[in-house]
Amino acid sequence: MVILITGFIFSACEKVIEIGLADAKPVIVIEATITSGKEPFTVLISKTSPYFGTSTKELVSGAKVSLHTDNGKPRYFTEQSPGIYKMEKVTAFVNNWYNVDVEYDGVTYSARSYLHAQVPIVDITLSHFDGLGFFDSGYKINCFIRDPANIENFYRIKAYIDGKAVNNDGEIDLYSDKLFDGKVIGFVQHSSTVFQETDVVTVELQAIDQAAYNYFSTLENITGIEMIQSASPANPISNFSNGALGYFSAYSADRKTVTIKDYLKK
Repeated sequence: MVILITGFIFSACEKVIEIGLADAKPVIVIEATITSGKEPFTVLISKTSPYFGTSTKELVSGAKVSLHTDNGKPRYFTEQSPGIYKMEKVTAFVNNWYNVDVEYDGVTYSARSYLHAQVPIVDITLSHFDGLGFFDSGYKINCFIRDPANIENFYRIKAYIDGKAVNNDGEIDLYSDKLFDGKVIGFVQHSSTVFQETDVVTVELQAIDQAAYNYFSTLENITGIEMIQSASPANPISNFSNGALGYFSAYSADRKTVTIKDYLKK
């Protein structure tokens, strides 16, 4: 398939953030995700001092975790193991606001996220990277979509090799349609991961809301810096209230799987 590329979105410039290393009181970290697919809704809760350090996280048990729409009744998560709360066999509907409440130690932490409709992947292409310095040679994947018009859209792309999520060491592929609303867009992979001919790669395009985009964008900027967890502005922008770190992201996703060597034969 030949596609006219109307626009390319590239990674934003990174900036250095200086962070004070004074000791800070441990705070709650909440990572909550729900999708429009069949995956269980998941909330991970921990409490730790060094947010990106090597210290072991203190998993939080005994929290009361619920989910509801703006006008709906709450449904409750089940703690399946320390710090891991799940809700299974439920369906989230697009074009709705969802709210997560976490009650722990007398405090309620709340966040809301908008579940956008799925945006299909139109096509995937490969580009060869020759390698440079410490970076290996291999193939990078570019993803093409038709952006819905008159809607402010934000996207995240994740990759899986043989079903296992690729760890980009803090690199996060994020995109916005700010300059290309309603057009065909080519999302050029800006993370350093490369794929080899034998890899079976699944590309997942997530349609996320602005709050999740802001969180992951600031997280990417400071990942890799040794920092002490606190409520300071140096932490990623969280959409949870009462000083909790982390995020709540409701998203829909489209996926395509390619075998690199088969694609190259086309």
